[in-house]
Amino acid sequence: MKIGKRRSTWALLVPLAAALVACSGGGSGSGSGGSGSGGSGGGGSGGSGGSGGDSARCVVETPSEPGIVATDSGLVRGNLEGASWVYRGIPYAAPPTGDLRWKPPELAACWDGVRDASAFGAQCPQIDEKTKTAIGDEDCLSLNVWAPDGAADSAPLPVLFFVHGGGNIQGSSSETLPGGALIYNGQDLAESQKAVVVTINYRLGALGFLALPELAAETPNAASGNYGLQDQIAALKWVQKNIAAFGGDPKRVLLFGESAGALNTLTLMASPLAKGLFSAALAESGGTTSTPKQEAEAAMSERVAESSCGSAADKLACLRGKTAAELLAELPGSIGIGSVSVGSDASKYGPVIDGYVLPKATLATFSAGEHNRVPLVIGTNGDELAKGMAIQVSTLQQYENVVTQSFGPLAPQVLAAYPAGDYPTPQDALVALYSDLRFNCPNRSIARAVAGSQSEPVYRYFFTRRAKTAQGENPAAHAVELLYVFRTLTDIPLYSPVAEDLTLADAMMGYWGRFGATGDPNGSGAAPWPPYDAQKDTHIVLDAPISSGEGVRKAQCDAWEQIAGMP
Repeated sequence: MKIGKRRSTWALLVPLAAALVACSGGGSGSGSGGSGSGGSGGGGSGGSGGSGGDSARCVVETPSEPGIVATDSGLVRGNLEGASWVYRGIPYAAPPTGDLRWKPPELAACWDGVRDASAFGAQCPQIDEKTKTAIGDEDCLSLNVWAPDGAADSAPLPVLFFVHGGGNIQGSSSETLPGGALIYNGQDLAESQKAVVVTINYRLGALGFLALPELAAETPNAASGNYGLQDQIAALKWVQKNIAAFGGDPKRVLLFGESAGALNTLTLMASPLAKGLFSAALAESGGTTSTPKQEAEAAMSERVAESSCGSAADKLACLRGKTAAELLAELPGSIGIGSVSVGSDASKYGPVIDGYVLPKATLATFSAGEHNRVPLVIGTNGDELAKGMAIQVSTLQQYENVVTQSFGPLAPQVLAAYPAGDYPTPQDALVALYSDLRFNCPNRSIARAVAGSQSEPVYRYFFTRRAKTAQGENPAAHAVELLYVFRTLTDIPLYSPVAEDLTLADAMMGYWGRFGATGDPNGSGAAPWPPYDAQKDTHIVLDAPISSGEGVRKAQCDAWEQIAGMP
């Protein structure tokens, strides 16, 4: 499709890249709670766990034995696993069901006695990637805590708060790797960094990001969409109120996420509603895409009009009367498999510029210095889309056809920047093109915008480690760095990590942990990580060995500035 009239070429090329890939963080699965006893637990009580409120609203007894912690909603009992206490499935907000569907999260109900926190909460409703069937439950707003044994009796520890990926339509905090091990297992990170690790679930797809004028009319701020983002804000507020009881320091909270979780992290940096809820941010393979409210509402209104509620006199009542499975079937989401045409992504589920949660576009907010100014780490992987391309080409002609179909009159410039002869195969050229367009070059723009508008430091990384597997070398594809951040390399049956991989994992956990603790990833004995310099595009290369560099895909990103007017 030819590129016609548009907001800007760059604004539409980034959604195009998303439309050609299946971003990671998806899939489904659930972990299982462990068991154990002994050790020392935390005490005390916090405040509200949802959107704020009276910290004395629940009568909570003083913990009477190790492993029991008082939250503002009631007591929870964890399990001692290794050298960490683990608390799973703690509600941080009320179930967003019935009349609370498509409403901001409300406070979790109080409970009597001691709540067992050995099992993960339900996944939020989504389509299972393998079976293509609906899974999950709307009563899904829960979080998990890993706290080193004795944390509540020591000086407050930094908090590492993680937001999972999955295109804002799938994924969960209990998602598993091939072989069944937990992806986001906070135990090694908590124990090695002496930190409290938190992972969360949040509303996804139509239940988390549906924008409609009828929904906007229900709110005093005329906002719709962004319910999943408000869940994340509620979970951060829960941390502010409650994490001290687990030994965490509410003044030192690192908000970090991967893929859609990184997108959400950057969006919360731009949201006034998240002000003061975190002290640093870290975005792994994220971006700043968002849709103006009017466009999102118009696109999603069209989708509702085509659904079985399209002719209903009260469309909201009809939609709220649907089961979650019915909504997933009638208003499905897409991470990006499909068209190669250039166009708006207004009908996709994600952040909406609603004037309330997100007053204006995230990158524009950064450039104006109107964001929550905190230290930032941002980075991408060397082979982002090596395993995520929806389009496969095997010949030069196929490659040129895809580029021509995608970029129309700009295709000659794109092909000049990515000559197939510079890559082992035409597919490798296509992967490089869209990896830069979707991840590497937007990350440079983000780093420049934030570094140019705040005094707090910015750090950039480029993860290029290619691990060994039973099938050979594994590319540094989208989400692979998570295996190092959570040190789960040894939990995948076909992986064969060598000493250099484990050393890199330990180093990355150290960088992430120190950044959460101090706002600076550097530390004694660690390879130096220079602060970001926009003129030099300084960064650290996460590989074996670790090194410093200047200019991530510089020639290609410079070309995109000329081709697409990228900032």
